[in-house]
Amino acid sequence: MNRTYSLKRHKEFRFTYRTGRQVGGGSFVLVTARNRRDKVQVGFSVSKKIGNSVMRNRAKRRLKAAFSPLVTKVKPGYNLIFIARSSALTAPFLSMRSSMVSALKRAGVYLEAAGEENPA
Repeated sequence: MNRTYSLKRHKEFRFTYRTGRQVGGGSFVLVTARNRRDKVQVGFSVSKKIGNSVMRNRAKRRLKAAFSPLVTKVKPGYNLIFIARSSALTAPFLSMRSSMVSALKRAGVYLEAAGEENPA
């Protein structure tokens, strides 16, 4: 995933947590909030409850890799934060991606192409 899509500042994370709407997924929680830009910004968060730094970074890498092909299918003008749950370490990759698609749809930020049956 390109770095231009990243939430970088603590201020941006705080704004998204404070004003955002939460949607639960299987191995993550998605927080969405409108931003003032015309692009999507994404952040990934993993609590220390998940494990040591190796496990936390693995969970972040798996979430980033699952979301990477979906970034172009998200409506512009939104901040997204994926908060990993402990099952993010062991969940099958394709099921994680399909649960991301369903969470994005429930949050109302997924752009569906006409005639698209199974995006995963």
